[in-house]
This record gives sequence, C-alpha cells and structure tokens, in this order.
Amino acid sequence: MGQPVQQAADWQYPPIPIPQPPGGRRRKPKKVSRGLLIGLVVLAVLVVGSGVTLLVRGLSGDKPEANPAPTAPASETPSQTPSETPSTPSAPRGPTADEVVKGSKLYSIGPVAASKCVEPPFAPVTVPASQAYYTRLLRCLNYTWYSALKKQNLPFRVPKAVVYAGNAPSPCGIQRSVRAAYCAANETIYLPFTIDAKYYKSNPGYARAIMLNTFAHEYGHHVQKLTGILSSSMTRQKSMTPNQKLTESRRRELQATCLGSVYLGANAAFTPMSGALLTNWRFLIAHSGDDYARPRVHDHGNRVSNYQWSIAGFNGKKPDSCNTFTAADVRVN
Repeated sequence: MGQPVQQAADWQYPPIPIPQPPGGRRRKPKKVSRGLLIGLVVLAVLVVGSGVTLLVRGLSGDKPEANPAPTAPASETPSQTPSETPSTPSAPRGPTADEVVKGSKLYSIGPVAASKCVEPPFAPVTVPASQAYYTRLLRCLNYTWYSALKKQNLPFRVPKAVVYAGNAPSPCGIQRSVRAAYCAANETIYLPFTIDAKYYKSNPGYARAIMLNTFAHEYGHHVQKLTGILSSSMTRQKSMTPNQKLTESRRRELQATCLGSVYLGANAAFTPMSGALLTNWRFLIAHSGDDYARPRVHDHGNRVSNYQWSIAGFNGKKPDSCNTFTAADVRVN
C-alpha cells in the first residue's frame, strides 16, 4: 500500500535581541549647583521611565516604529566571555503509531448516522451496471462517514470506486480479479466485475450480500487511511516478527470488516437489511475468513473472528466497537 509521507514542522521562534549596556571609563564627577542637580535628577527619571515603557512594550509583543540595531561599544580589552546561543523550543511531539491505532479520535465519534439509502437497484450483469451499483453505494457511505468524521474534526476525502474486468493497473500493483482491494496510494476501491457476475448468476441474493459487505469493508480501509490508522499500523509492522506481522494484518482487516458493518447496521432499516438479504449476509459473515482462502494465509482472520467483529459493528453502530488494536490476540485469530 502507498503510505502518506508525514514530516515534522520545520520552524523555530526567532531569538529576542537584547541591547548591550554602554561602556567607557567613569569620569570623576564635577561639582554642580543644587538647582542644576535637581534638574538632572528629574531628567534622569523621565529617561528611565521612557526606557521601562519601551521594555514593557517589547515584552508584550509591540514593535517600536524605529529601533536601530544596537552597536557594540569600542573596548580596549576584548571580552573573553563567549556569547550564548539562544535555545529554540522543539516542535511539539506528534502521536506515536501506537497512540494513533489504539487511541484515535475515531473511537470517540459515537453512533454514526444512517445514510437512509436503499440498496442500489442495479444487477451486476454488465460492467456499466455494476459500476452504477457501486457509484450509488459510494454516495451513501460518503454521507455517513463524512458526518461521522466531522464530529471529531477528522479529515475527509471521497474515495474512488472502479469496476474492472480482467486486469487493472494501479499504484498498488496489478489488480487481477482475485478479490476487491483498496489502494491507499490513490484512495481507490477496485472491484472485479467477474466475481460479482459469477455469484449473481448462481445466487442473486447471496451476490447482493457479498457486494454490500465487500464494498463496506473496503471503505473501512479508507476510513483507516483518513484517520492515520492505516499508515500507523504499517509503521508498527516494520519492526515486528513474521508472526507478529500477520497478527497486525488481522487487526487491520478485522477492523475494516467491523467498520463496514457499522455502516450496514446504522442503515439497516433503510437498505433494508431484512428477509433474504439479512439471511444471506449472516451466512456470509459466518463463512468468511482465512479458513476459506486458497492459498491459506492467516492475514485476514478466521471465520470466528470475522463473524464476531461483524456482529459487534452491526449491533454497536459506532467505531468504538471496532478497536481491534486493543483487543486480546485471541480475538483477532
């Protein structure tokens, strides 16, 4: 997956210039009259008072209209005291990868709003018809997740949905009609037409459940990308052992599954998720996972974990139900 590059802020506060006191030898004072002495004292008070005012203004941030840089006085003996380099405060530390995946503001959103969308009325019998189905569904998920992320001032961008037949090039590699995929590099969901058409010919009801569930899952990866969870998880994975990397992958995939189910649960009354569609969806989530993958790679979670996180998201209707990164390993098998 393509990862966003994040750079630390490159700025610092400018040092505050401090004028040097005037130098020179002290001369022996001459006798002056009492009246002249009183006049000099009054004048000194006025000058000192003006200096304090300027100093206070400088500390408060006001900039005098004309303030030439002070010049260093001539000195017969050079100073041996090295000048101190003013220290600059460091930029505030950003959250670590662990803090992002475990404590993201995504988990504080609460229940998400229903899009109030019905299931798109397009059958995957042609590529254009399948594209129309996902384009309509995309708008529905956009509404729900935009409203949700806005609650915590999290960024939002609309992903793209591309239906293809055969192979399709992408920044994440060639998509080969094996299964749907989300490419973070260009924030695009790739959907193979041949798979949807195959299932629809044999069982239209089951195909509808697959299309809804798959698209909601891949959109879950987009939510991870927007909130920084996806890139932070990939960063964590770099220093892990092979087995730990598989566990981390399962945490990402099961969270995407759960987030997809959050949408399906929130919009269940409007899709509607009932009757044959609900029955097929329940069968699907109970029989999805690494147990059925060929070749079998334990990177998406077994059927028990997929079912449990799907139900958690569907019933909870909020992202807080989907924090797989704080869950025990036994829950992400």
